[in-house]
Amino acid sequence: MTEIETHLAKSCRIGVENEVSIDGDLGHLGHDPQLANKILKKRRDEMARRMRLLDPRQRVGGVPHEVIKTQMAVKQAAIDAEQAEDAFYAQSAELQDQILQAVESMKATRARERQMEVVDYSLANLRKEQRREYELSDPDALKKYVLPDPDDPANPLGPSSMLKFSSEGKQNPELKRQGREAMASWLAAQVQEKQDREAHEKELDRMHDDRAMLAAHVRGVCEDNEIKEQQDAKCEEAAENVRLAQLALERKKAKKAADDAWKQRHIDSVVNSERMTESCDSKVGITGRFLKAEYKRLSLEEEQDVYNSNARQLINKWSTKQALKEEEAAEAARINCSVAVLAALEEERARQQQERRMRIIEENKKLAAAKREADKDERKEYFKYDP
Repeated sequence: MTEIETHLAKSCRIGVENEVSIDGDLGHLGHDPQLANKILKKRRDEMARRMRLLDPRQRVGGVPHEVIKTQMAVKQAAIDAEQAEDAFYAQSAELQDQILQAVESMKATRARERQMEVVDYSLANLRKEQRREYELSDPDALKKYVLPDPDDPANPLGPSSMLKFSSEGKQNPELKRQGREAMASWLAAQVQEKQDREAHEKELDRMHDDRAMLAAHVRGVCEDNEIKEQQDAKCEEAAENVRLAQLALERKKAKKAADDAWKQRHIDSVVNSERMTESCDSKVGITGRFLKAEYKRLSLEEEQDVYNSNARQLINKWSTKQALKEEEAAEAARINCSVAVLAALEEERARQQQERRMRIIEENKKLAAAKREADKDERKEYFKYDP
């Protein structure tokens, strides 16, 4: 007997297991242990389910406490892990908040320090007296102003249309010519400097434009190459996906065909098995007891015995009901008789009471008549001596 042809089957007694050959119909699956083990697992699960249903302790009491404790422990562990994860995230968020606050405080401190340095530098080096345009708005300019002196070498006077000195017409023509030449050279130098600066700026602009055009051209070429590479890669990826999908479809079809063949063989074996054909009503194990998993129905003799027992029970029940009905009828007759006797007694008592009341009334009438006669005689005797 191979391993896949046998497995542990529970007997009729709880807690006792015996090795019974109940899987002989799977002998033709010796070439596929995986499928045979799968079928055996399904049968064991079904047998365990039947045993749970047949066990009154598990059926009434529910799931064992050990299983519930295990589930509660797993659930509590999951809750603890979730709480630990939440605490870790909360701690990380708090730490990040502290770091960000420290960074912001450092930034604010640094900005404040820079502002203080700027203010200090301005106070130290950027006073209004030190600015070049201060002389234009100096409130003490009139106080500090001195009259121009042509002979002062420290303050040479320039050309002016508003001033005219006594020595202006006495200047040397040579000096005038030299002054004009110097001024012309200065103006030429300024013009040349301006032209050179404008040419240099134009050259820089042209160079910048050339480099920008070159960069744009290079960027366009790179983007075109990148787009082409992406398209080629996407085409290759699509072709590879199509090939993989075709392979997966073929594997799926092959697997489905194999599964359908296995299922058909299993269906044929199960349909033609002794369990499904129900050729026997029940099986008896090596202990002499019925196998609960293989119990189908009662035999004909047992079924007839059940019918006979039910008939006897019905007859006994009917006899008991009839006896109860007869007893109830007798009791009702006795009650009716007692009621009639009591009614007659009540009528007799009422008659006697009425008769006694009538005698009392007659006696009272006689006494009243005798009293009236006595009163009458007494009045006569009282008024007899009246003059």
